[in-house]
Amino acid sequence: MTSARVTTAAFPAPGFADPARDAQRAFRAVLNATANPTTVFPLAGPDEPPAALGRGLAAVALTLLDEDCSVWLGGTLADDTEVTAWLAFHTGARRLDAPGTADFVITGPDALPPLSSLALGTDEAPHQSASVVLDTRGRTGPVSRSTAPRFNAPRFNAPRFNARGPGIDGTATLTAPWAPAGFADAWLANTQIFPRGVDLLLVDADSITALPRTTHLTAS
Repeated sequence: MTSARVTTAAFPAPGFADPARDAQRAFRAVLNATANPTTVFPLAGPDEPPAALGRGLAAVALTLLDEDCSVWLGGTLADDTEVTAWLAFHTGARRLDAPGTADFVITGPDALPPLSSLALGTDEAPHQSASVVLDTRGRTGPVSRSTAPRFNAPRFNAPRFNARGPGIDGTATLTAPWAPAGFADAWLANTQIFPRGVDLLLVDADSITALPRTTHLTAS
């Protein structure tokens, strides 16, 4: 038993089976999602990712993280040694202890920091803002409050929003079972500081949806 754990830590599970091709497919899914906010796109990840990450988050991490960027992990991800070893081995990204200056924030809704506390970029360099990769797996009902949230935990009755902005033909309806109470106000404040602000990637087990800072949401 001990030997198996040591082996797993020393040799993290594989990443993409075909790194070049699989990364290109995942990157295309991220780009398509970003260009078409609120639209769900399929996302294929590695076959044996750390369980806490799942295939979707693993695919995004392998595609977007590298040794030149920093990442903050929220909630249970932060304490999962398999996740941290796997990310370090496959991406080389610097892990930060606090989210305020991270290039990428990977977390579930229950540990989502206030959006205004993250890297927002500047008017001259808006690309220096954070991208939030939000784990939306299983967010169809109440979420455990075992981890103290920055927002309140997501509600059972899923909020619904009308979305408009670049990449949306007229308006689109977004059902958001992952959205914490207070998210609507936080997102409004985020869009009002454009070109600064964070972008949000909503990642399920095998799909991705994006909310760029240019997407405006109103309750429906």
